[in-house]
Amino acid sequence: MGQAISTSALWGVKRVLPETYLESFESIVESAFVPRDLGPMITSTDTVMCLDALCGDSHAAMLQLVELQDHRIAGVMTPMIERSETVADAIRTVLMFNCRHAEPLYWTGSVRGDHVAITGWFDRPAGVSRPQGERLLTLGVLQLVAGFKSALGDAFQPTLIRIKPSAASTEWPSHFLGVPIESDAPETELLLARSCLARANPLRREVIATPRLVAERERYQEDAKKSLLRNDTCSWIRAHLPSGNCDLTQLATRLNCDKRTLQRRFEHELSCRFSDLVDDVRAEMCLPLLESGIYPMQAIAEQLGYATSGNFSRFFQRRYGCTPRDWMRLAVAAA
Repeated sequence: MGQAISTSALWGVKRVLPETYLESFESIVESAFVPRDLGPMITSTDTVMCLDALCGDSHAAMLQLVELQDHRIAGVMTPMIERSETVADAIRTVLMFNCRHAEPLYWTGSVRGDHVAITGWFDRPAGVSRPQGERLLTLGVLQLVAGFKSALGDAFQPTLIRIKPSAASTEWPSHFLGVPIESDAPETELLLARSCLARANPLRREVIATPRLVAERERYQEDAKKSLLRNDTCSWIRAHLPSGNCDLTQLATRLNCDKRTLQRRFEHELSCRFSDLVDDVRAEMCLPLLESGIYPMQAIAEQLGYATSGNFSRFFQRRYGCTPRDWMRLAVAAA
């Protein structure tokens, strides 16, 4: 997966960064690159460096930054949001195309009774710690709140911000922009009232569909397809691994297609098999569980869809070249 993030995610950061870090930030901005007219991008590693300097031992500056940003952080997605007819359409646009705007951050939507949950997942690269990854994911959730509240006004009705606890020794306020915060949640996500989805998009405006605009939008959508396929598949895998109902047949049934057709699509668009994606998700999930030090091996194995800890240990050794216990000992020694 890609690791580039649009510089619009840090729009306004110079106004709240400590003065001693401004020169370093300027060098990061100068290193930004522009892939296929999507706008300036920087690496997720550089982004978390900025957040580290911004936050220190408090999240106050990050909250201040997000309040400054409002819907301008949508970057190249803004015209698409403006064309959306309803709140649901605007949210769907972000869920579909944010993987091009912030490549390692993925969002999935799910219905929970009278609410809709927008749950985040961060594809953490080497060099980015778990607390840094969780902080970046939390920034994304806060930007969803600030951006949509700015763009959609009262039509957008968030009811709860849920933040996964991090090893960082910082505390969150009880509310952000009037939305309650739960800072001890199993996942980082945003809950909003399902009833608001059908409301009209107050930001909507007609955009003249010139041939160039149509071509750009089609290219943007085509570029997003691969990331979207991987995002949706990995999110489904993460949700179904603990139940043991995580196989290609189940996914094909959900998508109402033949499993051989789906496998060919993975091979053609992602150059991998479904089983490769399952292994990638298992690898991403197991390290935080091991790092926590509170889960027995059997419990971790079951979370990853294995019947026994021995099966998990063999997978881990094949993936990382050592057993889970050896990895934990090395991690403790390195700390």
